[in-house]
Amino acid sequence: MENSAALGRAETQREDGRLVRGEATRERVLDAAERLFAERGFDGVSIRQIAGEAGVTLGVVGFHGGSKLDLFKTILERRVATLNTERRRTLAELRSRRAAATLRDLLAAYMAPYLEIASGGDPQWRAYARLIARIVSDDRWYEHVRDLYDPVAREYLDAILEIAPGVDRERLVTAFVLSVASMLSIVASTIRIAGLSVDESQSGRAVPGNVLDYRETLIDYCAGGIERAVPGLPR
Repeated sequence: MENSAALGRAETQREDGRLVRGEATRERVLDAAERLFAERGFDGVSIRQIAGEAGVTLGVVGFHGGSKLDLFKTILERRVATLNTERRRTLAELRSRRAAATLRDLLAAYMAPYLEIASGGDPQWRAYARLIARIVSDDRWYEHVRDLYDPVAREYLDAILEIAPGVDRERLVTAFVLSVASMLSIVASTIRIAGLSVDESQSGRAVPGNVLDYRETLIDYCAGGIERAVPGLPR
């Protein structure tokens, strides 16, 4: 009986080890694909290049990721769960307060999770930020990201409409989407801000700032733009 139990434990440990190694390989494949897609775009990357970047065979990429399109969608899906959880948490916190949330409060709650996570130093989140900034203007990807991002965006839009019932929804949505584009742009790169901020008479190379350094300016800019663009919003 003791030998049988020991054999059972050993087999369980081997199986657990295989699962851990398999998950680690899958993450390596997804990370490699994420970096390449961010750098070259979907059309500029092949499965063979992903395999080379990940240090695995073509078969391993197919086993863990499926087709190139499947890989692309998985990369988007694995990040959005974290963002949606945080955005819903911050929205719930605002709703639980006695004082009514302002437009700026709601924008800060929506943007803060992305600003904080994507600027936290994780190179894979930085790659994801560059990837999202790359695909946001390509209409063919909307059907793949719509169900990932739009439900939470609608929750925030509804919260804004609660404090300003009767405003033009289309104008609000337009201003909101333009604000999100500003957020995506600044998280992807701050190099131009750094470059234009340096006086031409000064020597030295422009050094990009941390995204969080621009957080308040971004939120002020977006809140002010929405208020100006949507008549009827409280100021």
